[in-house]
Amino acid sequence: MKKHDSSPNYHAPARVKKTNVFTSIVWLIPLIALIAGGWLLVKDIRNRGPVVTLLMDSAEGIEVNNTIIKVLNVDVGRVTRIKLRDDQKGVEVTAQLSADAKDLIRSDTQFWVVKPRIDQSGVTGLGTLLSGSYIAFTPGKSQETKDVFVVQDIPPIAAIGQSGLRLNLIGKNDRILNVSSPVLYENFMVGQVESAHFDPSDQSVHYTIFIQSPNDKLINSASRFWLESGINIETTGSGVKLNSAPLPALLSGAISFDSPKTSDSKNVKSEDNFTLYDSRSEVANLPDDRSLYYTAFFKQSVRGLSAGSPVEYKGLNVGVVSDVPYFDRNDSLHLFENGWIPVRIRIEPSRLEINADEQSKEHWKQQFQTALNKGLTATISSNNLLTGSKMIELNDQPSASPKLRPHTVYAGDTVIATQGGGLDDLQAKVADLLDKFNNLPLDKTVAGLNGSLAELKSTLKSANAALSSIDKLVGKPQTQNIPNELNQTLKELRQTLQGVSPQSPIYGDVQNTLQSLDKTLKDVQPVINTLKEKPNALIFNSSSKDPIPKGSR
Repeated sequence: MKKHDSSPNYHAPARVKKTNVFTSIVWLIPLIALIAGGWLLVKDIRNRGPVVTLLMDSAEGIEVNNTIIKVLNVDVGRVTRIKLRDDQKGVEVTAQLSADAKDLIRSDTQFWVVKPRIDQSGVTGLGTLLSGSYIAFTPGKSQETKDVFVVQDIPPIAAIGQSGLRLNLIGKNDRILNVSSPVLYENFMVGQVESAHFDPSDQSVHYTIFIQSPNDKLINSASRFWLESGINIETTGSGVKLNSAPLPALLSGAISFDSPKTSDSKNVKSEDNFTLYDSRSEVANLPDDRSLYYTAFFKQSVRGLSAGSPVEYKGLNVGVVSDVPYFDRNDSLHLFENGWIPVRIRIEPSRLEINADEQSKEHWKQQFQTALNKGLTATISSNNLLTGSKMIELNDQPSASPKLRPHTVYAGDTVIATQGGGLDDLQAKVADLLDKFNNLPLDKTVAGLNGSLAELKSTLKSANAALSSIDKLVGKPQTQNIPNELNQTLKELRQTLQGVSPQSPIYGDVQNTLQSLDKTLKDVQPVINTLKEKPNALIFNSSSKDPIPKGSR
């Protein structure tokens, strides 16, 4: 056997060992897994969208890895983390979105929580009772992007990019409407309230409303907005008016508007500001550029008279009361000294232009001044006896009542003379009448009446006694026979009268006798005349003449 060389440069011959083919394939599995993992990682990176941070007041109904993010009801993400905000004023929710949502997240994107909700439009979100709440958003249209958003409690009224008009309303109202309350035009819903909040600094209520297209064409610079309550009861001199709003307004209230067409009305643009009034009646009584203001002084009570009370001329509403009372600077300090209360009224020329062309303010001012010069006066009258409301009535009829006009101009306004009238004046006259009645000598009058009544009572007793005697007399048999005897006498008288009738012989004899007597009287008439002239004619010869006296020779 040959020995090996032990020198350092000696190398042993290499031995070749054959491996199993299956063992080589096993080493391919990690390689394939590594490749697949890398492919999945690349795919996940490619499919992964933006990460957004959502700020919420509460995490109620939100769960990590369970709450889904949706857009147009399509799943595009999931909540991955929930933590408290650094300022401790809410929670911060982190959501991972898919790549499909990458181009949808813009600075104007709006997020909100979808959950069961009941409002005037109906019931929404019932499907979340089983699946749980989820977060939805509307795609943004802005070119700018951001990753932090505030989540709203309710869905937005108008979708991003929806055509329409967004306006700001500011009012001094005593109530506030809910978001999504309707905006009405002639009782038709044309928009909704997007936001509402109260500003304590000036105690005003601010609304943002959205009017959908094409209804936004109804808005112009002359548009007027007011709150629409559910049921409005208005009492006037003609009775009680009951105005009921449409059903949406009955449930949550609403905002209504009108848009009068005027010569100076202009188009409006989005985010313009308008005033929100309390009621339609307040809008109807708004002054215009031609309104005329006057002041009237009253010594009677102004209870029941308020701003907005009507001013009428012969039943025609020509204006409203503007201010009650209307004191000039420091003038109220002399209230008890003067004894009168100033009231400012506003005359609306548009209410006098019935089927007539519009006239200038100066024209109506001159017309009214002419009426004042002719004796136009103002009187407080009752507007509604049920509610006690009052009104001011303009009267140009002459009256004996004294007029009150302490100033010709007061606080820059022309003063209208006033007169007492209405129920207050009637009450004063009744009170004066009662005072005069109280001053009458009623004690003496009552005493005299008592004496007269006593005498009347005595007379009645005597009359009763006489009536009793008459009753007794009538009850006697002799009295009962009087009618029979009277009838017999009447029969005899009738027979006697029949005996002297023109057909009876006695009547003919009497007629002949009267004719003979008449003839005899005619024959005796000359003798009677002679005796009247010469009473001694029967003694002396009537033919001898009286001697004629002769004088002495």
